[in-house]
Amino acid sequence: MQRDLVIRAIHDFQKDCLKLCESHYPTVHNRGMSEHHLGRAFARRLASTLDSFNLVNQFEPMDTTRSPDHPHHFRIASSEGTVWVITHHLTSASTTCKEKLLTDITEWQAEYGFAIQPSDLLVLLGDHWISRSQKSRELLDWWMGELPDDFTAYAEQGISLYKSDSKLIHELDTRFHIRPCYLRFGHPLLRSVDQQLVRKYIQLYAILEWQQ
Repeated sequence: MQRDLVIRAIHDFQKDCLKLCESHYPTVHNRGMSEHHLGRAFARRLASTLDSFNLVNQFEPMDTTRSPDHPHHFRIASSEGTVWVITHHLTSASTTCKEKLLTDITEWQAEYGFAIQPSDLLVLLGDHWISRSQKSRELLDWWMGELPDDFTAYAEQGISLYKSDSKLIHELDTRFHIRPCYLRFGHPLLRSVDQQLVRKYIQLYAILEWQQ
């Protein structure tokens, strides 16, 4: 049940981001959503989803020495278990940027391994603005393991997508011996002129069932 609730929260979170864009345009379009705001907004959405099912819950930031005043990793605990959320704004989609995400998983596992229960879920939440760099245009393939079916829709907005030599699922399997049970992406912003999806802005979601 907990996984279904998280998936529902992800869907609703995309709607939240659309409303945020409508209320704070052009802030979001100018890359104004920080990791802190992204992670906190999703944690609040998940808490609201749990509330709607009468599940008492509590969310709080994970302890981090890097950004104690602006945390972007959160945990949401309820009777269904704990959902751990690791958030990243993938600024450049470079190898270094992706490595930082994997390093944060390693550090989370080392820091909280004693507290992780079989019913817990780890959510990876990322976002990215596609640029002209090849690494940026490979990011969707790296995350999903394949290019999207509506390939031509990206070309219509001037975006050429490329295949990546490496894949997130392989990295997770090699380092942590785990594969995502849910892997998706979304484009939660609309162009004001024609209400078409802003395909340059991507949100990335992964759910991992972390068995000890």
